[in-house]
Order: sequence, then structure tokens, then C-alpha cells
Amino acid sequence: MFKKLLAALPLTLALALPAAAQDTFPDHSLRIVHGFGAGGNADTVSRILAEEMSKGLGQPVVVESRPGAGGTVASGYVTKQDPDGYTMQLMVGGHAVAAALYNQLPYESVDGYTFISTLGQFPFFIAARSGEYESINALIEAAKAAPGTLKIGHSGVGSTQHLTGELLDLRTGAKFIHVPYKGGAAASTALMGGEVDVIIDTGTVIRGQAEAGVYDILAATSENRWPDSPDVPTVSETVSPGFDVVSWTAIGMPAGVPDDIAGRIRGEVHKALELPEVQEKIGDLGAKAGGSSGEELKALIEGQIAVWTDVIDSAGIDKR
Repeated sequence: MFKKLLAALPLTLALALPAAAQDTFPDHSLRIVHGFGAGGNADTVSRILAEEMSKGLGQPVVVESRPGAGGTVASGYVTKQDPDGYTMQLMVGGHAVAAALYNQLPYESVDGYTFISTLGQFPFFIAARSGEYESINALIEAAKAAPGTLKIGHSGVGSTQHLTGELLDLRTGAKFIHVPYKGGAAASTALMGGEVDVIIDTGTVIRGQAEAGVYDILAATSENRWPDSPDVPTVSETVSPGFDVVSWTAIGMPAGVPDDIAGRIRGEVHKALELPEVQEKIGDLGAKAGGSSGEELKALIEGQIAVWTDVIDSAGIDKR
């Protein structure tokens, strides 16, 4: 479904800037705003990036959390800020989901932004309690044999995890009951307690319990096996050829940021992503670091909005 995001860009591709822009920007601290709770993946990635960017920019880069409504509160805030280059947003794959799910948002999902770069990509994993299902094939067969009885837990209605489960239904002909929870940790607790049969979530939510022998990871949602989980088969190679859901993180800024300033920020992002220690830290979160141009990020988001709109319409999910 989704093409692989772009590999990390070499420094030689960073945009050259006029000397005047380099001399005058920035002259005070900058912000990376995200729409999720402190300590989560978005917050962690923001802090990894902020630490390195502050070195190159010569000014502090502060991380600011504005949680609410799956990240849309932060988006509404950022798009209303001055396009002076001092406010960035840590964006996630749910940005495209929100654009597909909501009839009205307090911002323009594409036109409201100056897109800077992707930061990384990551798949989701499908996990069950240990010993329940020997494979993803066995799970799908069981779901088809008893339609509407097996339950998938996920981190909320309209989340990327939820829509990935709906896409699994559409592509395999299985019919699961989709059960929303307030975040991946709550869905994981529900799986351990037997409230649901499987969950779909990130490696950071699932891997610890799998390593402890509590869960079996049945499949990854990326088209090809994920590098840090080479023994985990994919949905594509087992029950739905071509199935490919890879989510992402990225940096955006309010629409109208001057090209030279956007280029300076993009260059610092790419420099940070090339550092082995940054790649390792992002890898520890189950993601693969990788940068892009602003145009490529915009195209990615527009493409995912179209894909998720089709899933929402095909699954009969009510738009909000």
C-alpha cells in the first residue's frame, strides 16, 4: 500500500543558504511542538532531534507538548503561529488519518504547512497471547470461521492502528470486532487480561511482552520484513499480498516560512539524522531514521490521506 519512505539524505543535499540568513537566523530559542503526552514516542523523538538541532543552530530548541484529539490540538496551534521559522511540529502518521476522518478541522492538513522532512518510519505489529495462534494465517482462518467474534484491540477510534485493522478486514475478508482503548498501553493490558484476542500496535508497545514470552508477534504490517524483526513474517507474505502499512514521523512548520529559513531547518534535521547515535536512538523506538525533501513529505501525506479516506469509506466508518 505505501511505498517505503526515503532513506536518510546525505549532507551534500542540504540546501545552501544566503549568508544573510545564516547570520541572522536564529537569534533566540526555537520550539518543537507535538500533540501527545510526555514520555511517549513523539516526545522522545522530539527531544532526540531538539538536542542535536540546538547544537547546529546555536540556540536552544525546546520541546512543548500540547496533547489532545489525536494530535489535532497541536496542529491547530502550530498552523496559527507566525511563519518565522521558530515553531516546528513533530508530525506523525495520524496527521493523514485525521484529515481523512474529520469533516472539519481547525487547520488545513496540507496547505496549512511548510513541510520540512520525514524523520523516520516504522511498521505496526499484530500480536496475540502466547500459544493462542500459531501464525497470522491461523488467526485469519479463525476470524473467517466465526465472523464478528474475535476482537482486535487498538489505541482509539480513528487511530492509524484502528484503520490498519479495518484494512486487514477488507483485504482478507475476515471480520473482527474492533475495540478502542485510550492508548497502546491500555490495549496491551486488555490483551493480557483476555478482553481482546489480538492487538495492533508499535514495536515499543508489543516487543517487551513478546520478549518476556507473554505475546507471540504474528506479523508485521510493512510489505517487507522489518530489519530489527527479521524473524517476524509480514501480512503481505502470508495472508494479503501487497499489504503495506508503514507509519512515520516528520517535521512541519506553519505555511509561509521563507525558503531560506526552511532550508536551514531542513539541513539541520538531515545533519541530525545522519548521526549514528541519533539513528541508534530512533532505532531503539522501533523506527528507521530517514529524511526527505519538503515536496516528498507533502506527496507522502497527500497520498496517505487518499488511502485512508478510501479505507474509511469502504469500512463504513462514520466521519466526525
